[in-house]
Amino acid sequence: MIAEPNKITQQFLPKVIYWILGGLIASTAAILFMTQPEQVALLILFGSIFFLTVKNTRLGLHIALLLPLFGELVRLPITSSTTVLVSDAIIPVIIAAWIFKNLTSAQTKSIFNDQSKNISLALIIFVVVAGLSLLQSLTFLSFSETLGGSLYLVRYLQYALLYFITLQSIETEEQKKAVITTMTISAIGLAIAGFIQLVVYPDLADLEQFGYDPHINRLVSVWLDPNFVGGFLSFIVSILLGIGLHTHKNKSKVGIFTIIAILSAAIFLTYSRSAYLAFAAGVFIISLLKSRKILLITIALFLVGITVSDRAQERVGELTQSIIALAGDSVDTPDPTAALRLESWRQTWSLIEKRPILGSGYNNLRTVNHQEGFTKEESTHSGSGSDSSLLTIGATTGILGFIPFILIYIFALTSSFQIWRNNKNTPLNRGYALGILGGMFALLVHSIFVNSLLFAPILLFFWIALALLQSPPKEQSTSRK
Repeated sequence: MIAEPNKITQQFLPKVIYWILGGLIASTAAILFMTQPEQVALLILFGSIFFLTVKNTRLGLHIALLLPLFGELVRLPITSSTTVLVSDAIIPVIIAAWIFKNLTSAQTKSIFNDQSKNISLALIIFVVVAGLSLLQSLTFLSFSETLGGSLYLVRYLQYALLYFITLQSIETEEQKKAVITTMTISAIGLAIAGFIQLVVYPDLADLEQFGYDPHINRLVSVWLDPNFVGGFLSFIVSILLGIGLHTHKNKSKVGIFTIIAILSAAIFLTYSRSAYLAFAAGVFIISLLKSRKILLITIALFLVGITVSDRAQERVGELTQSIIALAGDSVDTPDPTAALRLESWRQTWSLIEKRPILGSGYNNLRTVNHQEGFTKEESTHSGSGSDSSLLTIGATTGILGFIPFILIYIFALTSSFQIWRNNKNTPLNRGYALGILGGMFALLVHSIFVNSLLFAPILLFFWIALALLQSPPKEQSTSRK
C-alpha cells in the first residue's frame, strides 16, 4: 500500500529540516572558525542545546534550571562589544527549539489546560498592557530610551514562556519529580557556591566600581547579592518543606530535611533581613496549615543562631528599626537602609500618581528616575526597579498592568490551596501545592523590600515551578489504582 503524500511529508520533513539546519550551522562554523573562534564555540553550544531540546523538550527544562548557577560570574560574548548572562543567551535557544518542534510535529499537545487558563489569560493581558505602556512612553521619552524597556519586556516574555513549555512537557508524576530534583540541585549548588565564596571572597568592595554593593562577610554566591539569593532559597525551602511534610518514606523525609537544613544555613549567612522575613513567611504559612511543630522548631533554631552570631543579632536589631521606619512618617531613623528604602518607595509612588493608567513604560524606571532627578546617574546597576516589585509594576505599567500582574499570584495561591485541600491528589502533588503556597507568600513578602519578582533567575524558577503545580494534568494526578 502506498503511503499518502501528507503522511510522507509529516514523516520526512522534520528530518530534512534537521539536516539543512545542521549543514548551515556546520558551514557557518567553518567560515567563522579562523577569524572568530569564540563565536564558533557559542554557535556549537547553541546548536547542541537546540537539537537536544528538539529531541527531548524536558531536557531543555533541566538545562534551563541549571543556568542560574553561572550567575553574574560568566557572560557570553554575543558580539565583540556585547556580553549577556548565560541564561539570557540560552533560554531563547530552548524556546526556539520548542517552537520548532511544535511546528514540525504531526501531533502537538495543547499548552493550555483547565487549571492554567486563568494564569495564562492574566499573563497575556499583562504582556499586552506592558507593550502599550511602552508605546505611550514614546510621548515623553525618546525611541532609544524606550527600546531598552522593550528588550526587557521580551526578556520577561521569554522566561514566562517556560511556563507553557513546562505545561506541555510534563506528562507524568515521575517527570515532575525529575524537574523538582533539578530545581533542588540548582539551589544546593547556589548554596555551596555561597559557602565557598564566604571563605575565598568574603569582601566585595572591589566590585563596587562595577555597580555592585560592597557586601562584606555575607553569603552572596554567584549572584553577588545576598537579598536575591536569600529570597530565592526561601522559595525553594518552602517547596521542599511542603513536600517533606507529605512524604511517607522515612529515608526520603530525612534527605529532604537535610537539604532544607543546608539551604536554611545559607539563608542565615546572607544576613539579609528581607530573606529572613521571606523565610519566616513561607514557614509560617506552611506551619499554620500543616504542622505547628515546624514553626516552633524553626523559631528555636533561629534563636540559637542569633545567640551565637553577633552579625545576626545586629541584622535582627536593624530589622526592628526597619519595621519602625516603615510604620512611621519620617525617613529620619537610625537605620540608613530603611531610610533609603522608604525614600525609594515615595519616589516610585510619586511616579504612579503622575501616570496612574499605563505608567511610565515597562522597565523605563531607570530613565524616568533620572529624568525626575531621583538619581544622578542613569546607568546605576539597580536603577531599573524600585525597592518593591509591586510598586515597580505600578509605576511602569499603571493600574492596567498592575491588576493582571497581581492576579497571576492570586490565581497561583488559590490554585495551590485547592490542590492541597483535595485529598484525591497524590502526596507529591499535595505536598508540592502546599510548598508553592508557602513559597508564593515568601516571594511576595520578599518583593516588598527587593525587586525580586522581576529578577531574571527567580523568574526562571518561578514560571517552571508554577507550571509544575498544574502538571501532570488533573485526570492523571488524581487517578488511583
